[in-house]
Amino acid sequence: MSYTVEKLDDFGRGIINVDNKICFVKNALPTEEININITKEKKKYLEANVENYLKESHNRIAAKCKYYGICGGCQLEHMKIEDENQYKKRKVEDILEKFASQKIKIAKINYGREYNYRNKITLHVQEGKLCLLKEDSNDYVEIDKCLLVDEKINVVISKLKALVTLEKGIKTIMIRIGNYTDQIMIDISGQVNNENVFLPLADSVIINNKSIKNNEITSTILDYKYYVSNKSFFQVNKEVVEMLYSKIISVVKDKKAKKVLDLYCGVGTISLSISKYVNNVIGVELVEDAIKNANKNKELNKIKNVEFICGKAEDIITRQKFDCDTIIVDPPRKGIDKMAIDVLNNSSAKNIIYVSCDPITLARDINRLNNYEVMEVELFNMFPRTYHVECVSVLHRKSFEK
Repeated sequence: MSYTVEKLDDFGRGIINVDNKICFVKNALPTEEININITKEKKKYLEANVENYLKESHNRIAAKCKYYGICGGCQLEHMKIEDENQYKKRKVEDILEKFASQKIKIAKINYGREYNYRNKITLHVQEGKLCLLKEDSNDYVEIDKCLLVDEKINVVISKLKALVTLEKGIKTIMIRIGNYTDQIMIDISGQVNNENVFLPLADSVIINNKSIKNNEITSTILDYKYYVSNKSFFQVNKEVVEMLYSKIISVVKDKKAKKVLDLYCGVGTISLSISKYVNNVIGVELVEDAIKNANKNKELNKIKNVEFICGKAEDIITRQKFDCDTIIVDPPRKGIDKMAIDVLNNSSAKNIIYVSCDPITLARDINRLNNYEVMEVELFNMFPRTYHVECVSVLHRKSFEK
């Protein structure tokens, strides 16, 4: 029996109806007619793969990566980038309407290159082979390159292939490249017999959290330099992160922000990027190493009007009263803690700039911040060829003039 794909779900899968039950199909586009193999049966839904295409969408393209559909890294390589952007735009609009009861038209989605954009990859080592996890599996697929990462990382991967065949005890290898500095970091976990063979490959080599050669590299965003350690969170797409930070700066300037609270500040990239446009910034971050890096980055860039505090955002803003007119939040995928939401919702800040990597938790949090009105949402395709998307939402307190 054949089926016609109706639309895509939030994970880029096609949706069809099978005997009055919803079925999610990988690698299927709207309007396509397909035969399927059902791979999973649940009480409320099914999952399937395409057996063959009876009618393909005119928007379908051939995937460039030979591991596509095997490795779990990409989900949208069969789609034109323009269609991917429109899909993400519609997805976020639908999520905001469903979970936040907000009908918001997203006017713009910012994006850069489709491939070779990532500045970081983590590889698993299995029986002396460099691997990534297979899709929906705990099994591995050996790779010789990844089309999503910077080509200089692929050069390192090619050199590592010969070395890991001799090192049977290695578990994972993380490779990172500094934005615009091209400095390479290699972070290895597991048993290593000969540490010296890895030294020529990178500017920084970490083995089991011990620095063998330099414990950090430098990276640049909008002319600010940052020290990056093996544990630092740092946005993976250097082009699009600059677009995103430029948007935040634009909002800060437009709202004439003077005193800013930056929650979940990481190594201080947003705090430092906006510092010359405001009177002062206070950054709050739970991870102690990140705060140490943030303070080093402040010194590196000779910034005087930024202060960093280590602690849980919900604890810090509950214990201390901050006199700020603008709050920036860039939480992890799980969103903002409920306690922190309550404090933010009752704060005197005129504006909240919410940076989100998960539209569903963004919508949930917007719904809870009911003392604020959403003024705009702009999208940033930080992760092309995947279903992930980054959002910047600008909220204004209802009791203040707009």
